[in-house]
Amino acid sequence: MSIHNPRFPHRCKIYRMIGETSFSDGTEEVLYEGECRKYGNTSLRTFHTENVIKSDYAISLPGIIEGIKTGYLIDVTDRVGDFNECVVSDCYPGNLGTTVYFNLVKN
Repeated sequence: MSIHNPRFPHRCKIYRMIGETSFSDGTEEVLYEGECRKYGNTSLRTFHTENVIKSDYAISLPGIIEGIKTGYLIDVTDRVGDFNECVVSDCYPGNLGTTVYFNLVKN
């Protein structure tokens, strides 16, 4: 019997919108699309603001991914479902991979 436990079991896309106006949706500029690992960050905090709960999460990416900035968007698919247009709050590219922190709004 073997256990299937991949390092990066989820899928994600990190992107920003360019040319978005009141009259146009703009276009996506994709910085990364591929495998990742989504998890609750170790200092998970929950905020209650105007009856909306926001929680901090993170994803780990294989390799160094540069150029990801606060305010960019993430779409993540994990075993629970799809989470779209989550907002990047911070990013740390390092020698062992890249960690991206984001907020997931729960209504």
